Amino acid sequence: MDYIVPGTCTDTEFRKMWADFEWENKVGVITPIIDLRQYLEHLSAQTNMKLLTTDAALEGDCGFLAANFCAHSIFGEDALANVSIEKSDPLDTNSPIIGHIRIRAKSQGMALSLGDKINHAQKERKPVERSKTVSSA
Repeated sequence: MDYIVPGTCTDTEFRKMWADFEWENKVGVITPIIDLRQYLEHLSAQTNMKLLTTDAALEGDCGFLAANFCAHSIFGEDALANVSIEKSDPLDTNSPIIGHIRIRAKSQGMALSLGDKINHAQKERKPVERSKTVSSA
């Protein structure tokens, strides 16, 4: 999105804006990506939204995570996203990611356009291939 640039805000500012923003768009997570952290990185790269959640908060491998993102438009509008994802089967490293993304903005257009961008980005990414056992014949 050419008119979106990564944004920054404190936790307090995020919560205040989240409460103040009138428009919300909820997007279901449907992706071939099977790694939770890789999904967040892909989402950030494709939407130009900055991941606000610290690396320390995302450490470990527990099968679920929640993270916050922030962006600004070149028109001076802020947009926020809250991502809540998990592995559909935490015991299977190849299980799909499920969850949802809630996008909030002051304008309906911003919330809807970010949702469309996220839906498109989820579909264009090829799944990560895990190491395969090769048998010789």
